[in-house]
Amino acid sequence: MSDFWTQMPEMAARLDAVRARMRLVVSGARFPLSHAVVSLIDANGKMLRPAFMLLAGGFGRRRNVDLTGLAAAIELLHIATLIHDDVIDASPTRRGAPTLHTAYGAKDAVLAGDWLFSRCFALAAQSSSPGNATLLASLIGALCSEEIHQDLERFAWPTSERNYLRKIAGKTAALFSLSLRAGAVEAGASPSVVATLTRVGYDVGMAFQIMDDVLDYESTEGELRKPVGNDVREGLCTLPLILALEAGAPGLRPLLGPAAPNDDSVAAIVAAVRDSGALSSAKARAATYTDRAMRELASLPRGRAREDLHAIVGRLLTRTF
Repeated sequence: MSDFWTQMPEMAARLDAVRARMRLVVSGARFPLSHAVVSLIDANGKMLRPAFMLLAGGFGRRRNVDLTGLAAAIELLHIATLIHDDVIDASPTRRGAPTLHTAYGAKDAVLAGDWLFSRCFALAAQSSSPGNATLLASLIGALCSEEIHQDLERFAWPTSERNYLRKIAGKTAALFSLSLRAGAVEAGASPSVVATLTRVGYDVGMAFQIMDDVLDYESTEGELRKPVGNDVREGLCTLPLILALEAGAPGLRPLLGPAAPNDDSVAAIVAAVRDSGALSSAKARAATYTDRAMRELASLPRGRAREDLHAIVGRLLTRTF
């Protein structure tokens, strides 16, 4: 389990149960790469999305509802998208280990992601209401659409902050939002609480992705467990680069061409973004979303679930991995 949950042993134990369900679903089926997928499950991810779902269950009337299966489905969906993202971005490592396509080839990695989607849908159908299962299926379409938009813009270096925010809203924020919403609905929370948690998930997802993109420039490979500057290497223009270009960072624009930059160019781009002050500006954007989430949280019923959510949301803004 990730060190992220050291201060919350009860949540760590619940997430261990979710991870065990995921292993059972994956290893219990005859699939040639099930062992490789189990390795991804065990690769020390933070499992934030299932954690948010479990916490949202604390706001409902049905306090004894078992959300383990649906939480496992959400995380299987997330892992499937990571596998596909790694293929599209040609990423060599994920969570400190070789990516699936590096070890087995792009074709088998794509099929493994598709197979995980099928396991996710089957588990969701068994573990949730038809409404939440439908929302999960709809989310796949939105994720694929935004991934295609992103891929079409690789190495074009678009500088629209609005376009960037729209893309991360359709990917990261949508999954965080669904996690909180689904947990609250399954536990029988009131409509007003469900609506509030849905907004919290959106704001947290936006802040999380912005910080993830900041860390791609600011962190180290050891902390991040994937190559620093990987977004630039793959032709992705995220918020730090957009803000650096808007600020007129010296010598930055000539480094951005229509093809993948070499290692020296990536290092120069990362340095230019760092020197431009764009990382501080991007962090301020993330803080704005975090503040909005905190204000929404303050309107929720008092209790352990609200306290834990408040603590987690605050820590996400200051994380280093």
